[in-house]
Amino acid sequence: MQNSLPAQEPIPVTEDASTIGFKTLLIYLVILALPGYFINQLPLQNYDGLKGLIWFLYFMSVTLGYKNIRTFMVSLMKVEVFKKPGTYLWIFLTFMLPYVLLHLSLHFEVLLDKYYIFYFNNHMLHASSWRETIDVAVLTPISEEIIFRGILLTVLLKFVKPFWAVGITSILFGLIHPSEIWLFTVLAGFLLTLTAYKTKSILPAMVAHSLWNLYMVQLFLFF
Repeated sequence: MQNSLPAQEPIPVTEDASTIGFKTLLIYLVILALPGYFINQLPLQNYDGLKGLIWFLYFMSVTLGYKNIRTFMVSLMKVEVFKKPGTYLWIFLTFMLPYVLLHLSLHFEVLLDKYYIFYFNNHMLHASSWRETIDVAVLTPISEEIIFRGILLTVLLKFVKPFWAVGITSILFGLIHPSEIWLFTVLAGFLLTLTAYKTKSILPAMVAHSLWNLYMVQLFLFF
């Protein structure tokens, strides 16, 4: 990608949403982070998806209950973008490019952790429970797209060029997802960010994110 994403096409921010300042964002993030840490420490390992559900309900209650943040997010959820064929092309590319790279890496046994390759080739990877699948494929994409492609990307676009805004958002997204497929997470983060930027809505990124997560916890068993 060239260092020249068109600066005249940022995700649009309404006049009301643009009034959100650093103090508002800081308060919002602190309200999320501190209880979020304690939610993450809850001893609920035997209850698949319950911890994620608790976090999601808390996250949405804060996001929807904070008027400035709620107004900010509504401006980024443009349903009408689904009337454009290009939106579906971006969703397709965001799913297919990591999918193709993942299977090429598995076939040639490169770029991936050797244990992951071993487990995959020997059919030792198992699908998640339905509760965890709902958490990973439905709840997580909503909250992460609001934070990364909604808040973070839009704020960065106010201060840096689109190339850097997309790049920084993608790298930070990868950093909070440490795993044996970290490279693919960064790639997926980049494509999700680019999808939000190009479609001017975070909804297509939510759909693509959900499809990819659903594949990784369930559909990989079939193709």
